[in-house]
Amino acid sequence: MVPKIINKIVKRLTGLLLLAGFLVLQGCDIETSLQQQTDQDDGLQPKLREIETEIFAKRCATSGCHTSASKSANLDLSPGNAYANLVGVKAFLSTESLNLVEPGNSSQSFLIQVLDGSNPTRMPIGGAPLDAATIDIIAEWIDNGAIDN
Repeated sequence: MVPKIINKIVKRLTGLLLLAGFLVLQGCDIETSLQQQTDQDDGLQPKLREIETEIFAKRCATSGCHTSASKSANLDLSPGNAYANLVGVKAFLSTESLNLVEPGNSSQSFLIQVLDGSNPTRMPIGGAPLDAATIDIIAEWIDNGAIDN
């Protein structure tokens, strides 16, 4: 009788330890991925081409989101398409009829509101939020006139 109970306990503990180990490894992988993303964003300039290739293409224009093929919320942020789809364009989800990007005014740009969490529809959906420094780069580009550079 005792060996059966011990055998059950050992099996359960082994399963729990394997699960705990898996979760720890997943946490490390997520942390590494987030650190790599932060490292990649360091040194970015507030210029559209850099924002398109280093932020939008990697974090927004991904499968099923804001690509030329899927255009979630009718928005294509793939390189070469972001400017025409953002600047002076009314936001599909804005209850205040804001433009996605209001040149010279990042605080009145719906894009910043969904990135920084001040709008309940925080982007990117299903992904880690952009860090404050990355959002600041985008806001600076907008505040500088949202130039197609």
